[in-house]
Amino acid sequence: KEIKEEWTEYYVFLETLRQSGVTNMFGATPYLREEFGLGRREAINVLSNWIENYQELLDKGIISKGE
Repeated sequence: KEIKEEWTEYYVFLETLRQSGVTNMFGATPYLREEFGLGRREAINVLSNWIENYQELLDKGIISKGE
């Protein structure tokens, strides 16, 4: 799947959520829905895209592991 520029805010949110340790990332969909008002299917698509493109998102500097 291709990285979607319009989802940058979602990608950053997901990385922040991952770093917080609040939830296993497979359970992140409800957090996306609550934070951004996304529908279930869209939140699943965003999360799936983030997972599939994680390394590329890091490589392009879109997200940072915050080390």
